[in-house]
Amino acid sequence: MTVENPKYYKDVSVKAYAKLINKSDKTVYKMIKDGLLGANKKAKGYEIRVDSFMLNRCEDINKNMHNMKELIESFELRLKEVEQKLEKKKKNPIQKKKMKPLLKTIKKSPMKKISTKPINKSGKSNGKKK
Repeated sequence: MTVENPKYYKDVSVKAYAKLINKSDKTVYKMIKDGLLGANKKAKGYEIRVDSFMLNRCEDINKNMHNMKELIESFELRLKEVEQKLEKKKKNPIQKKKMKPLLKTIKKSPMKKISTKPINKSGKSNGKKK
């Protein structure tokens, strides 16, 4: 028989143990009933002896899990914001100004002076050349 140092162990309630391992009270009671978990029956209910190292480690893990859940929630919130912005852009796309196509510049030959005098049937103008 080994003598246990009470300094390294702590007795916790079923509710506290369930919270520690992230399970329900019913699951812990079933574990006790099935013999998977040793527990001492007390007047208030069952007490489960837990190694203090395990207790501290589980508490650390639960804190880290809580922090990770908060981080995931903040990422999900940011993702929703980005998705809403994208949907808004799809519904109201930025309207680009329609630009007139650029006319190609064509080198024009110098225009001949056109006479404003009436033209005969022969195609020649009536009047004297200056």
